[in-house]
Amino acid sequence: MPRPFSSFGLSAASSAENLRVRRLQVGFLLLLAITAVQVVWWLVDQARIADRIAEDRVARLEVDRTAAEASLLAGRSPDELRDLYPDLLIGAEDAQIRPDALRAIEAERGSHLSQYRWEGAFFLLVLAGGILVLWRVLHREADLLHRQQNFLAAVSHELRSPLASLRLTTETLLLRDLAATDRRGLLERNLEDLRRLERLIGNLLETTRLEERRAVPRREPVDLSEAVSLAFAELGHRVHGAEGVDIEVEVEPGLGLQADPVGIGTVLRNLIGNAIESAQTAGSRVEVTARRLGSAVELQVLDDGVGFEPAESRRLFEKFYRPGSELRRNKQGSGLGLYLVRGFVALEGGEVEASSEGPGQGATFRVTWPARERAAERAS
Repeated sequence: MPRPFSSFGLSAASSAENLRVRRLQVGFLLLLAITAVQVVWWLVDQARIADRIAEDRVARLEVDRTAAEASLLAGRSPDELRDLYPDLLIGAEDAQIRPDALRAIEAERGSHLSQYRWEGAFFLLVLAGGILVLWRVLHREADLLHRQQNFLAAVSHELRSPLASLRLTTETLLLRDLAATDRRGLLERNLEDLRRLERLIGNLLETTRLEERRAVPRREPVDLSEAVSLAFAELGHRVHGAEGVDIEVEVEPGLGLQADPVGIGTVLRNLIGNAIESAQTAGSRVEVTARRLGSAVELQVLDDGVGFEPAESRRLFEKFYRPGSELRRNKQGSGLGLYLVRGFVALEGGEVEASSEGPGQGATFRVTWPARERAAERAS
């Protein structure tokens, strides 16, 4: 049976795309550096021009002063010369440049320099802001590509494993005459593999509905205790395979809420399934608790399994995001479960958060559904 995706192909594609993004980032940095040098050179050049203009004006005043003194020596009256040279102080025998004229020249020079500095700084700021935006877009593109490649690898594994199991068990049933007990066991395995495929396809379809804003909640009374029991029943083999894991469920009797039962089921299956998957070692513990909190309902799913870095608590709910690389991962999952959890909780006007003290320290997922009045207000 051919492998749908090759690890080498995914790794090569990821490396090539990352190299392309790094080259673009380096190119933008070089562009910013070159432009910054050009702006600095422009500022220096404008400062030189401003200095030269100021020096030329002072030189012209000096020429006027020399001409005025020559006119005084030639016998012209100071009053007549004062009208001709308003920027000079003309006495009976000599002439001087007015200090206020020199201050006006210096003030104009300083005003031009200040204008050039502000223009240069604004241009650099706009350029740096544009390059920063492009840098972040490229970074997000690379990150999204990495997660999509992880998703393809995960889906490849999620499809290949149950399909291979279905093929093997079906061939066994066809080629061998098994006892009724053995036949039933193989059929139950086939059924569990089909459920696994159904969950994967369901997650893909629900993700498409959320992305296209076609998921409209159908609210009706939901008994949370019954919903939790149904979620454990649907998880089936994953619950029975968690040998040695202590699973505790504590839901307040009669705890209900107005919500979409499909969305509630998706939230419960993904959170409980993730907790069981994370705690699949002897002596591990999974706790599922639900209680009324004021006018809201709070669900908490806790495990003492693999945990995660605290800084990743928000990113866990992003589409396709899973810590690490799919090419070196043994755990099931496509990276869509928690994305769907956040989407369906948001549709009800609720909130979801994740917390962990670090890898190996377990994790806690907390969901709060508000009273229907509050949810309606948020939706409006």
